[in-house]
Amino acid sequence: MKKIYLSSLLVILLFGSTNALAANFHPAYANAFATNSIIDIQHSIMMNSIQIFNGTAAAALGQRAKFVKHDAEDEKYLYGTTPMYGWPRLYGEYRDGGDSTATPTTQIGRNGGDVPEKRPEVSNLWLTWQHFDNYMKFKNYEGIDTNADLIMAGLTIAERQHKNNILSKWGVFGGFTSDNQKNDFINIDGNGGFAGLYTGYTINNINLSFAINAGTLYNNLETDYNGVEFANAWAGAALKTTYNIALTDSFTLQPSFYAGYTWISSANYASASNDSINNQNINSFELTPEIRAITHMGKGWFASFDFKYAFMLGHGGDVFFNGTQLEDLSAKDYAEYGFAIEKSIDRFNIAVNIDRRDGGLRGWAGGFNLKYIF
Repeated sequence: MKKIYLSSLLVILLFGSTNALAANFHPAYANAFATNSIIDIQHSIMMNSIQIFNGTAAAALGQRAKFVKHDAEDEKYLYGTTPMYGWPRLYGEYRDGGDSTATPTTQIGRNGGDVPEKRPEVSNLWLTWQHFDNYMKFKNYEGIDTNADLIMAGLTIAERQHKNNILSKWGVFGGFTSDNQKNDFINIDGNGGFAGLYTGYTINNINLSFAINAGTLYNNLETDYNGVEFANAWAGAALKTTYNIALTDSFTLQPSFYAGYTWISSANYASASNDSINNQNINSFELTPEIRAITHMGKGWFASFDFKYAFMLGHGGDVFFNGTQLEDLSAKDYAEYGFAIEKSIDRFNIAVNIDRRDGGLRGWAGGFNLKYIF
């Protein structure tokens, strides 16, 4: 039998089994399930948006710009092959048209270090969809199956080059999320939205990214005995540092470190049997080291492999059932690893990914990202 407080033993005497106890007390943990779902959603929002804002996979390859002569005769054979770092027609990021009349002062690479002129300002618009199918485990309680969808879009506004090869960009993003959590005793449907701001800097091979956001999740709880509607709000901030180690023109290792904080407003509600359920607000912290390998497979096709481990820390989330404190549900650490393929076509960039999670979250995730560069 799981650890409970003294007053909970009275429920066992009334219902005569721990199954009845679980049915009675799972509604008390509905807010805890929903807030842990927000923690997972927030991880995905910040990780995906920061990576997309950082640029395409091609942006991480090579450490110096290379000029490539555009030859109409050979173009159909050379296009999309390495070494092509800094070729505007492949990446579609510079508005010189990429034709043979482009001069060295306009046909510059990503770092802009080979000519004194600044590179043109670049903007992009992106859209991503991600789906998650996980079993969420807790340190002090049984788990729950979670299915979620995340749709979000972002706009990078005028990436600029400054002195000493420092690049800066800022952007806005937002989207919608929906999820379903269920086990043998409870079913929760959640729908919500969020919006955020991003800023990032590239200093030689180092990327520094910072993002903030806020959102709301509306939940509908259903059990065999009653139903309750409640809402949670959250606000968060994240910082990620990435270092590009270009081993060759077509292969880069990208170690990084992510630190995130999320504050979640918990909901207080009463069950259909008029039981009072009160929940403490949550302060969630995540520390995640990551290693990512990026390679150009040829013909403009890129592949990336990544592994990350999320250390989950938190404070708050205490649950009170009719004034009696129950054990809080604490999220467990987990590993996440996956594979993505990517292709740039003119001004469009398309990427598809699939990921696996093990540990505190166990299951699969996958989706796609579409970016338009202008």
